[in-house]
Amino acid sequence: MAGESLPLDNNITDIIVPCIVFFVLTPLFLGIRIASRMKTGSGLGWDDWTIMVSWVFAQVVSGLLIAACMHGFGQHIYNIEASEQLLTLKLYYIAQAFYKLTLNLTKASIILLYLRIFLQRWFKISCYVLLSIILSYMLATTASSIWQCTPISRAWDKSIPGTCISITGNWYSNASFSIATDILILVLPMQPIYRSNLPPKQKWALMTVFALGIFVTITSILRMQTIDFSATSSDPTYDVASSTWTVIEENVAIICACLPMCKGPLNRLFPSIFASGSKRASGVSGGYNPSQPSDNSSRQWAPMRGDNTMLSTRVTSVQSPRAIGRYSNSQEYMLDDTNSITRMSDVEDVRGIRKVIHYEITVQTSGGSKEMHV
Repeated sequence: MAGESLPLDNNITDIIVPCIVFFVLTPLFLGIRIASRMKTGSGLGWDDWTIMVSWVFAQVVSGLLIAACMHGFGQHIYNIEASEQLLTLKLYYIAQAFYKLTLNLTKASIILLYLRIFLQRWFKISCYVLLSIILSYMLATTASSIWQCTPISRAWDKSIPGTCISITGNWYSNASFSIATDILILVLPMQPIYRSNLPPKQKWALMTVFALGIFVTITSILRMQTIDFSATSSDPTYDVASSTWTVIEENVAIICACLPMCKGPLNRLFPSIFASGSKRASGVSGGYNPSQPSDNSSRQWAPMRGDNTMLSTRVTSVQSPRAIGRYSNSQEYMLDDTNSITRMSDVEDVRGIRKVIHYEITVQTSGGSKEMHV
């Protein structure tokens, strides 16, 4: 097939173009996510490993569809040799199972991310319940995709005697479940973010970032509109609109799952909205002096005044430590492991997204000078 000239009337580019585009685009966001984890020192968690596995499965889907195109997928079925038809449909059959895996693993990754951010008991219970439902459904729908026909080979060769489940009904149920869980995942974090103590601009900006997942729901709805046409088509190798939206949907989902970790690029693009609140004084009797130049190497903060009345002590400088394990950078741990942060503090009223800043305070007393950590 590769050595023959392709018929002019084909839909091969509808498959190849999105596969190539997202092969370049999706790893960029995945790389930013991993780099952000490494930069903050929070380390890779289950959510990161899950999204990486999901991306691998997404590439498997794209690779299988491209391989199918090399054997006739995207062309009219009457232009494809019988042996090539079977191989094309077999590759397409395998891709269906990996699509179910990647889409649900992406949803699981987002929920695992929520569990790292938000600490409310009701929220964590909701996440665990939703995660259990998604993972259970993933196993069930993957199994139904593999054993959709008896015998299995009837899935790509209808000339073999046997029975098959309703492919149209199966695809519609998958699409409905996907859209419903997308909406739940979108709505779930809004209340904790809204009740957080973040500045209003950052609060709304963060809600917007999480709400960008609506694009996944939109692609799921658009794909759903192509299901009946593709599932009942008499020319299944030519009518590939559903497969095109499959590639788009799974990659857009992975990109949207990585957006919350793209805080660095967002800070540079929209500094007035996403800029870290680390320049706000918190918990010390001095304030941040904006006239002092920022020095990332020493992170010196000059207090506006010292408290020389209590125990004859005068604060002379405030400096964040150069390295305190994984918390070496003063920042808003918007998406770090807040469970660990909670263990390091005595704050009981936790509303989820927390800001943790470590200071090294040098004080002078009548007996000399000493250092103490706050």
